[in-house]
Amino acid sequence: MLFTDTASPLARLRRDLPPAAPLPAALQTLACRWWPIAYLEWCRARYGKRFTVYPIDMPPLVFLSDPDELRELMGTAPTDLHGGEGSSVIAPLIGEHSFMLCEEDDHKYGRSAIMPAFHRKMAEDHVALAQDMITREVASWPLDTAFALHPRLRSLTLRVILQTVLAGEDERLLDDLTERLLASLSVTASFVLQEPQLRHLPGWRATWRRFVQHSGDVDERIFALIRRRRSRPEQQADLLDMLIAAPNPDDSTMSDAQVRDNLMSMILAGHETTTAELAWAFQLLAHNRPVQDRLLEEIDGGEEQEYLIAMINETLRHRPAFLFIIPRAVIKPVAIGGVTYRPPARLLGCTYLMHHDPELYPNPQAFNPDRFMGGTRQSRTWLPWGAGPKSCLGRHFALLEMQLVLRAALSRCTVEPAGAAVERERWRSAVLVPHAGSRVVLRRRTRRRRLRAERELLHTVA
Repeated sequence: MLFTDTASPLARLRRDLPPAAPLPAALQTLACRWWPIAYLEWCRARYGKRFTVYPIDMPPLVFLSDPDELRELMGTAPTDLHGGEGSSVIAPLIGEHSFMLCEEDDHKYGRSAIMPAFHRKMAEDHVALAQDMITREVASWPLDTAFALHPRLRSLTLRVILQTVLAGEDERLLDDLTERLLASLSVTASFVLQEPQLRHLPGWRATWRRFVQHSGDVDERIFALIRRRRSRPEQQADLLDMLIAAPNPDDSTMSDAQVRDNLMSMILAGHETTTAELAWAFQLLAHNRPVQDRLLEEIDGGEEQEYLIAMINETLRHRPAFLFIIPRAVIKPVAIGGVTYRPPARLLGCTYLMHHDPELYPNPQAFNPDRFMGGTRQSRTWLPWGAGPKSCLGRHFALLEMQLVLRAALSRCTVEPAGAAVERERWRSAVLVPHAGSRVVLRRRTRRRRLRAERELLHTVA
């Protein structure tokens, strides 16, 4: 049987950690790779709200889904639990200097430099400026034929976030950067990020080599932008300028590498998760026609968006891009829920399992936006954006962008399924997406209802 170096058979027999499936590490790894939702639900049904997974070449992963234990987890001092180490899988994408991978003061200062660019009012202004881009993209989607939405949504959301973080840059530069970033980030569809050993094997080696080449092309352009911005006195007050002006904990200015890595962090976070949630939203609407019809009525009716927001929240609950909050590496022994955890374990607050707990969300496998009508969920049981010092910075931006894309699409079309069931999940780096790219069929709405909806959409944006 294969076990990780840090999780020997003796350690498992001592029951130092919560129970785990009696499977070799190889099978546990495969189950998490190919059937993550089914495997985690099976473990919860068998072992309860606290269990352990032993993957290959990683420390033991302890999954927690009790709301009180998640609150304890997120309230534990960062000196005892490091969130940055749990995000190391995306280090090749965002760079080693990213605030996402830092701890304590370095994380706090990096995050504070970015927060103003994604303040609620700034987010509203940026997304409103992207309305024309969104409308043009949605109008280009094919009708009456099955096609995959995820690649088109990915290109759109990447262009939107680039326009936000690099406001005022030449459109040709943004087009070029979009193309090269899409080529570079295509590596997220492969397992070479999660499994570094694959980078040296035939087939996988070529994937890694292409990623390195495309990343170099992206870096060349970003570093040129940084040098140009540093050399001129005027500022455009976008995220790049904010990062260039931001101090480190010792009051020194950020290096070019720090600026690049923090910029890449927000580019990645600002489009991959939004793309995934939009892809799931279209899948769920296609397979739940009563929900779609009710949403169409609201869109046709005017400015009201209560059901649209409820539908987005239910998508975040039912088919989240992330199954858990950022993993925490145990640095010092910590007690959570009456259990003491020691290095080298990693603790994962599994929000997916919490959001599918029938005690908290009755009939959890049903897609039912009415759960979120008439108010928000309690913060202790509703954590789609994480919580604490490593919660999602761009949540307001993402919600507004999702609203605009869905309104633009449903003002023009209805959504029909291209398959018999909602697509199963697959990994793109640390994000879950529909495995076939969210294939749907769009049908043009009747002219009278469509024109009315489009007029209301323009009025809402104005």
